[in-house]
Amino acid sequence: MAGVWMKTIDEGEAAAAPLVEAEGEVLRLFREHGAPLYRFCRCTLARGDEAEDVVQDVFLKLLQHLRRGGGGANLRAWLFQVAANGCRDRLRGRDRWLPWRADRDRRIAGPAAEEPDRRGALAALGALGPRDRLLLSLRAQGLSYREIASAAGIRERSVGRLLARAVDRWKKRIEG
Repeated sequence: MAGVWMKTIDEGEAAAAPLVEAEGEVLRLFREHGAPLYRFCRCTLARGDEAEDVVQDVFLKLLQHLRRGGGGANLRAWLFQVAANGCRDRLRGRDRWLPWRADRDRRIAGPAAEEPDRRGALAALGALGPRDRLLLSLRAQGLSYREIASAAGIRERSVGRLLARAVDRWKKRIEG
């Protein structure tokens, strides 16, 4: 017990150095990937406040991961995988705990000032299943097939086929 209390200043500073490095790395990654992660979460959840919460949770988990000495290989895919899992959890929570009420249904769109093509494309995207929306959103953020596979929890060799099917279903919804 005395060993814990009797640290020299040098030992305390040495122990704090990895924490400072982890925080600096998190800030750097936030500047680099924060906006794409937010757009991905916003597209998946369709609510800005929930997207912000998920992104915040992702970077808190990243900080914990780095402080525990977790690996830094392919952190971009790691970030999107954690974000995808957070979005899935949010969507499951909506389905389980919030009963549908007409006065709270935000899916009903009023007159919008957007051009019709964009509005139709977004409506078609919202009508797709969760996995299709996830795959299209990840690809729209510029992730590679390997990163998409990691984030979506599917095999890399399946990404192309599943993505092509999602695009086909999206196009059919836009046209029809």
